[in-house]
Amino acid sequence: MAAILASFSVAATAQRLSLGVICDRWPPYQIVEGNQISGFSAEIVKMVFERMNIEFVSMKAYPWNRAIKMMGNGTADALFSANYTKDRTEFAYYPKGTIVDSPWVMWVRKESGLKFESLNDLIGKRVGMVRGYSYTSDFRDFIRTHTLFEEVASDEQNFRKLNGGRVHYIVAELRNGAHIVRSLGFDGIIPLDKDPVKFDGLYLIFNKRNVPRSLVDQFSVELGKLKQEPVYKALYEKYFLLQLN
Repeated sequence: MAAILASFSVAATAQRLSLGVICDRWPPYQIVEGNQISGFSAEIVKMVFERMNIEFVSMKAYPWNRAIKMMGNGTADALFSANYTKDRTEFAYYPKGTIVDSPWVMWVRKESGLKFESLNDLIGKRVGMVRGYSYTSDFRDFIRTHTLFEEVASDEQNFRKLNGGRVHYIVAELRNGAHIVRSLGFDGIIPLDKDPVKFDGLYLIFNKRNVPRSLVDQFSVELGKLKQEPVYKALYEKYFLLQLN
């Protein structure tokens, strides 16, 4: 999942705020190519910050698990794309709205003939997960009790393991998984998307130590406006529809 770190100083309201931004690789939400960062979430956040008169100074990439730790210890001011979890509310403000809603599904090799209609289908199987991701507590508890689960550092590692037959199932976000499958040429891997593991929202979250609640509220208002405009639909089609066709 993707992250953004923002380090800024709040001066007079008439002045432009400055932000240093970092993210992890999580296409098509965050796409890192050299020093350039694009993707659906990245573009949405840039647009909202521009409307708030916030200026980007720099962008760098970090692994997701490290980014979460940076939020927890106060060295990061804002992070996306983050799911909602209760423990993160201890150090982060959530805006009122999501950047986008997000389905999480199981993936298998087509030739395996495996299905996923309930958690019981996973009993005794090797299931790939990513360290630091916010799976539901029921799902995580079941996996730890009834499967031979394996954790890795990234979604791409999981898809490579699945393609190589080292795990039976992996769980991944649908659009990110489709991007990875296409980019790696893993045509034999398919999503079992009729029964998602969960539907979740992706947020930009703000560090309670460093960011005033008033700025978070302003972000919520501007994001809500943007989501009603044609540009939001255009970005959705640009980054998502091609991935799933």
